[in-house]
Amino acid sequence: MGIELYQQMLEDAVADLRNETSRRRAEDRDWTPNIIVGLPVLIPDAYVPDLPVRLGLYRRISGLASDAELEAMEAELVDRFGTLPPEVKNLLDIVDLKRLCRAAGVERLEAGPKGMVLQFRNNSFKNPAGLVQWMGRWKDGAVRLRPDHKMAVVRELTNAQRIDLARRVLRDLVKMTKKVAAEVA
Repeated sequence: MGIELYQQMLEDAVADLRNETSRRRAEDRDWTPNIIVGLPVLIPDAYVPDLPVRLGLYRRISGLASDAELEAMEAELVDRFGTLPPEVKNLLDIVDLKRLCRAAGVERLEAGPKGMVLQFRNNSFKNPAGLVQWMGRWKDGAVRLRPDHKMAVVRELTNAQRIDLARRVLRDLVKMTKKVAAEVA
C-alpha cells in the first residue's frame, strides 16, 4: 500500500509539472501587447458602411502576421474602398506595432506628445547588454531606464512621429533579441 501511494503521488507530481510547463508555454504564446498612442484607430462607417463587412475586416486585420500581409491588406482596402483614412492607417500601424512588440518582448507601449514608454514582458529584456549599448547611442540621454524597469524615450513627437519612432525603436529591439537567439543557437 505504501509503494502504491508513493507511486500515485509521484505520478500526480509529474502530471502537475507537465501541466504547469504547458500553461507557461500557453502564456508565453498567447499574450497580447497593450499599445496606447492617443490616435484614432478604427474603420470609419463612412469608409466601410456595411457593418458585417467592417467586422470581417477587423477580424482579418487582427490576424495579420507579416509585413507582406499588412501591405496586401492595405492594397486591398485601397482597391475596394478608396484612399485610406488616417484612422485605418493608424489601425494597420497598430497591428504592425503589436507584432513587433511581441517579437521584442514589449508588453506595453505608450506614446504621446512628450515621448514614449515601453514596459518589457516580465520586466526583463533578452539582451540587456545590447540594450544598454543601444541606449548609449541616443543623444542627450533621450532614452533611459526608469526605476520601475520601464524604458522611456523623451522627445517631442507629432502624431505621425509617435508611430514612426515606436516602429524604429521596436525594430531595433527585435534585432537585439534575434541576435541573442542566434548566439544561443
